[in-house]
Amino acid sequence: MAEVSFPFNKDSEGGGRQAVGQTDWQIMAQTWGGDRVDFRLTASSYDQSALPFAAKVTAGRTVTLSPGSAWVGGFYYQLDAPLSVEIGANWDRSKDRRDTIVLRADLSKGAVNIAVVQGQPSARPVPVQPRRKLGQAWEMVLHEVLVPRGNGVVEVSNRAPYDVPSTVAFPWGATDSARFLPNTTFFHDADSDARHVPTEYLKSRDGIVPTRSLGKSYQYTPQLINARSEPRGFVARGRWRWVGPNAAWFAVDYRNDSNSDIRSSSGEALSIQLPRPLNGGVGQAFTGYMINGRERADLPNYVSLTGMSWAGNSGQTVRLLNQAVSGRSGLDYLTVMPARSSIVVSGIFEANQFNE
Repeated sequence: MAEVSFPFNKDSEGGGRQAVGQTDWQIMAQTWGGDRVDFRLTASSYDQSALPFAAKVTAGRTVTLSPGSAWVGGFYYQLDAPLSVEIGANWDRSKDRRDTIVLRADLSKGAVNIAVVQGQPSARPVPVQPRRKLGQAWEMVLHEVLVPRGNGVVEVSNRAPYDVPSTVAFPWGATDSARFLPNTTFFHDADSDARHVPTEYLKSRDGIVPTRSLGKSYQYTPQLINARSEPRGFVARGRWRWVGPNAAWFAVDYRNDSNSDIRSSSGEALSIQLPRPLNGGVGQAFTGYMINGRERADLPNYVSLTGMSWAGNSGQTVRLLNQAVSGRSGLDYLTVMPARSSIVVSGIFEANQFNE
């Protein structure tokens, strides 16, 4: 029978089976979620000694683990009292060793147990990777143990993966609704009211922050800052989207379809407007170009542009600079957008969603 399915109330001619063996169960359970300690990380910080399976060196080579529960290899495990394991000696005088303390689901024994996996002494020791073989042994690492040369005192580091809240979605009003969610929750605004675009967010100890736009990019009309005037025929277009936590991509496209040059006020740099305020902790830079096919305003037909944001600038203004055309090296403020020219600037910037 090429088709097999389970579990059902009874066997069927279509390949349905009633009985489920432990290997069948493990294969089925792998689709329910990955290996993890049954403890959700929702607080701002943790005392490592208070976490499940916390490890403490209680004697020269004895490591004692506190109680805890976990899901490993498709099986549930509980430890309801402290348990101690012994770390093998390392008598090598020049090489350290790295061991691991694992939870091992051993289907040949029909049980999940804590075990120590010993590595090899080396000048640059690495721990043994956990075994993950369906129907045989499946391991999840809880701790990594540095076993120093010359049988020195062992050092234990927590390596256990923990549970996090499940991702949820809201039809609208997601950021307001998220006030009632635990920390470390990812959530979606489905934008059912079509007020913006579908967006993913994260609620963490730093607050609520968009992590990525999931639909079409936003459109906006970016101001050409410091322009004396905007003649008829001037067109400004912009698009942007969240591409990471507090990070946004943008592109602005200006067209001067008039027969008049656009000049800046008082020699200030013509500047673009970003869709969101910048994080002013550090300066940020962007790239662009200007097409000036008729070589007006004493500028070449193609001009390389640099967008400059300086440290301390937490606004939405980015100054434009171009290569000096007066024979000097370096950059000058861009003070004119010639008639019949166009400007494009794009990049990724760190925003200021956390109000730093």
